[in-house]
Amino acid sequence: MLELYGKGVSNGIAIGKVSFYSNTSTNVPKYSISDPESEMKRYKNAVRQAKQHLQQLYDEACKRVSKSESVIFQTHMMILDDSKFVETVEVLVLHQRLNAEYAVYSTAQQIAEIFKSLDDEYLQQRYTDIIDAANTVIEILHPKKTNQENSSEPVIIAASELLPSETISLKQDNLLGFITTKGSKNSHTAILARTLGLPLVTQIKGSLSRFDGMEAIIDGQTGRVVINPDHNTVAHYKAKQRQFIKQQQKLKNQIGLPAVTKDGHKIKLSANIDNLEGIESAKNNDAEGIGLFRPDYLFVNRKTPPNEQEQLTAYKTVLRSFPESEVVISLPNLGSDRSVSYIDIPEEKNPAIGYKGIRVLLNNKDLFVTQLKAMYRASVFGKLSILLPLVNSVDEIEYVKRTIEDVKMELRSQGKEYSDSVKVGTMIQTPAAAMISDEICRISDFVTIGSNAFTQYTLAMDRENQKLEYFYEPYHKAVLRLMKMVTQNAHDNGKKVAVCGELASDINITSTLLSMGIDELVAVPSKLLDVKAAVRDTDISSPKNKLRY
Repeated sequence: MLELYGKGVSNGIAIGKVSFYSNTSTNVPKYSISDPESEMKRYKNAVRQAKQHLQQLYDEACKRVSKSESVIFQTHMMILDDSKFVETVEVLVLHQRLNAEYAVYSTAQQIAEIFKSLDDEYLQQRYTDIIDAANTVIEILHPKKTNQENSSEPVIIAASELLPSETISLKQDNLLGFITTKGSKNSHTAILARTLGLPLVTQIKGSLSRFDGMEAIIDGQTGRVVINPDHNTVAHYKAKQRQFIKQQQKLKNQIGLPAVTKDGHKIKLSANIDNLEGIESAKNNDAEGIGLFRPDYLFVNRKTPPNEQEQLTAYKTVLRSFPESEVVISLPNLGSDRSVSYIDIPEEKNPAIGYKGIRVLLNNKDLFVTQLKAMYRASVFGKLSILLPLVNSVDEIEYVKRTIEDVKMELRSQGKEYSDSVKVGTMIQTPAAAMISDEICRISDFVTIGSNAFTQYTLAMDRENQKLEYFYEPYHKAVLRLMKMVTQNAHDNGKKVAVCGELASDINITSTLLSMGIDELVAVPSKLLDVKAAVRDTDISSPKNKLRY
């Protein structure tokens, strides 16, 4: 019996045989061509076929997973149409006279490296989209056979890395789970695995091909993989598997039930999403609204800022999706750690405490005003609230409010409608903001504690730094006491307080947050039912909940 440990990114237990999936070879041939025009025709024909194939994958994915998770294949089609992508291929084929498959491969590698170098983990993982889209074209230009066998027996798929198109192309009836050496919790493959309800353990060291055909157990929660398990280990995990299935059914039974604690306190549970793809998942998981919509994706990785109409379309979409519920849209948190070429943001040694958030917006008024105009025009389509990121002073909030009045006056002069009931809230992300939260709460309509940044700034530790993993304490008393202070100040001023970030989705801290008096938890959609179950199991009056702070 051999035990391996990786990172569990999709929960569940799988017991069965390993089937090693050999990915399409990356040994793309490189050679000179004599007729560049003919080669370009060959490339364009392959792209046309690839887009047809991606449309088929999209249609198939819509049948098997949610539409929001299927949109990745439409994204791949957009990548193949991207002007930068096409122009780079054209230069390699027409001017450097290289074969089409290598031109596509080289272009994808160049663009993917840019994404991999970004500090934002979500954007880092988007490099696989570039590679996957390119591979669809390369496979048509230079087809290869894989050694995957068609087996009717359900198996655990092992691979060095699984791209979204490969994941969705596998027969679901024959899948028990996945093991890979590369990947992360934010990859589209991880998202697809979670949507399909299959466990995935990634970042296993060493080659997995040696385990082909062997019996294995994978635990998607702990990241443990057992090869050739003995009888007692199998029995243990079968019992754990039954318990997991029972728990999943319990979560499904939460749909439609109110988020009320045992002692009768109603807690609002809303969704935290960072793109339009998360809307459907929020609905499917019983979200009471959108507690945080981050529009940052509209602003990054482009040469010019999004115009008013583009933003209006996005904000309208979110508001119309929850017409009777509050939708909180944040101003973008832009900084030197994001790819924003159209703003003068200097490189910084420590961007986490640099020129970012509200500081950037206040110095780029045109960008700021355009977003506010789009937000207020969208406000007639639902119940909009606006959230201000990385605020450290009352002056910043007052400046925003004055700017809002100017924006409303301009909209009135243009004959454009807006709602007068838009709320303006403040994101508490620093100890400084927490310490003056009594003043902030007097002029803010509500406050939201951004637990990720708040914990990082309070502890002076980068939560992404693996060397600090041992020292990083998300439940540190200093963090919890400051959060309690913010909550008390909010309530003293008759304002509600929400928590977003990882702590909002962490059921190990739910009861403690509720004991502080937190009114709303803004969780990622996939964790909403887990959090609801934790809320319904909590007795806020229990003294043990206050021991942590």
